Amino acid sequence: MTEPKFEKVDSNTIRIIVEKASNVPMFQILENEKNLLEQKKQVEENMKKVEDALKNIVLIKEEAKKMGIVAKAPEKKEVKK
Repeated sequence: MTEPKFEKVDSNTIRIIVEKASNVPMFQILENEKNLLEQKKQVEENMKKVEDALKNIVLIKEEAKKMGIVAKAPEKKEVKK
C-alpha cells in the first residue's frame, strides 16, 4: 500500500487521498448485495409506516382545527426544595 497523499482544500480542511487495492471473493460481493437489499426493504417498510403516521397526524390536526381545538403546552410543575 502506498503512503497517503494530502492536499489543502481550504484554510480549514485537508483532503487525505488513500489508494488501496483489495482482493474480494465474489461470494462476499453477492452476500453484501443480498444483505443491503434486505436492509433497503426494511427501510422502505419503515418509511411507509412513518408516512402513514404523518398522514394520520395531518388528518387529526385538520379535524381538531375544524372543532376549534388548539394545542396548549403542559404546565410545568414547580419542584419545592
